[in-house]
Amino acid sequence: MEPTNWTFLGLVCIAAAVSFLAAVLFWPRVAGRGPKHLAARTVLLGVCQLAMTTAIVLVTNKYFVFYASWSDLLDNGKSNVQVKQVQTQRGKEATPTGLVHRTTTDLGPKRRDQKHDPQKDGRVDRLQMRGPRSGLDAEAYVYLPPQYFQPQFAHKRLPVVMLLSGGPSDDKLAWIRQAHLPEDIAKTVAAGRAQPVVYVMTRSAKALTQPAQPPAGAGAGVGLPKHAAAAGVAPRPQTCLNLPGRSFGQAEDLYTQDLPEAVGDLYRVAQSRKGWAVGGFGTSGQCAVRFAMLHSDRFAAGASVNGLFDLPGPVVDGPPGGPKGDLYGRSKVFQQDNDLLWRLEHLPPPPVSLLVAAGQDSGRPAQQADRIAALTRPPLNAEKLLVPGAPADLKSWRHRLPEVLGWLAARVAPQ
Repeated sequence: MEPTNWTFLGLVCIAAAVSFLAAVLFWPRVAGRGPKHLAARTVLLGVCQLAMTTAIVLVTNKYFVFYASWSDLLDNGKSNVQVKQVQTQRGKEATPTGLVHRTTTDLGPKRRDQKHDPQKDGRVDRLQMRGPRSGLDAEAYVYLPPQYFQPQFAHKRLPVVMLLSGGPSDDKLAWIRQAHLPEDIAKTVAAGRAQPVVYVMTRSAKALTQPAQPPAGAGAGVGLPKHAAAAGVAPRPQTCLNLPGRSFGQAEDLYTQDLPEAVGDLYRVAQSRKGWAVGGFGTSGQCAVRFAMLHSDRFAAGASVNGLFDLPGPVVDGPPGGPKGDLYGRSKVFQQDNDLLWRLEHLPPPPVSLLVAAGQDSGRPAQQADRIAALTRPPLNAEKLLVPGAPADLKSWRHRLPEVLGWLAARVAPQ
């Protein structure tokens, strides 16, 4: 019988009880003086304590399962064990290369007539990944500044700013082609106006995809709309919220857990929340602020550029396989809990810093920037940035983005 077997435990407990009763019954008989009586009392106490200690230890082991078998407890030899990575919630073994594929690109800053040197130019990597928790497929571009490759920074973990595109600028290369982030950031850091930061650039939740078939162990169709499961269509999330009633395919999990952990495993970056910030443009602006507010254990700051903070309404005519109908499971409580403006007004504020940037003539984005700033209470710190006009895409915002990115960079710390 194994040490966790109930029959074995019962016998041990009975033996402990019997030894205790025997000590009580026989104690008067060995109460006399002399070496024989002393030895008898010693044996009674020793047997009683040994039996009771054994019972307590085995019951504790049964509860916590420190040792499931006698071989676990007694075997001092080495076992031939191969440790492999397991995809959480997907129920399948995977190697790291099966989850994230990294390639080097030529999208970084270039010096005219000069051979590319990462220590002087930095580098842009492309990541293709499948989130182990979310089950979603995503693509991201990582800008590594020149300092990342320089010897004096070899023992430093650089901070990270994660950036999401959105709205009319929701393109996988929007931060590189439209915002010219690598070139502008390199100039800003070289001029001493910002510290070196690793930038992770990705698209909004609408660009994410998931397998048409559910993960192993989830059951057929679990987490997918019925029509999508029947048609074998891979749906795309329509919002960065985690939606109720779905066991996988949650966009919020990818941005707040899967992607940060993948970047942390691949690069020499900060591991604590003090070294991470998130920003979003357009429709992703609310997502960035949401991630900072609801996941202050991961991010220290969040910034929205030209974003709106109204909750997404019912999806009437989504894409094939996408969510349709009420996104909140018909729960008013869940819907209210995801309303950021309501949270700022009624719930204790999180310990993060927020920046809300909008055009002065943009209408509702500017109005909501004013409201968020007005609702600020410690330990939350919220600032607004209103720029002239109503710039609508990243290209129009390019000359003001260094101000936003500099604000984010100033609120993260290396390690």
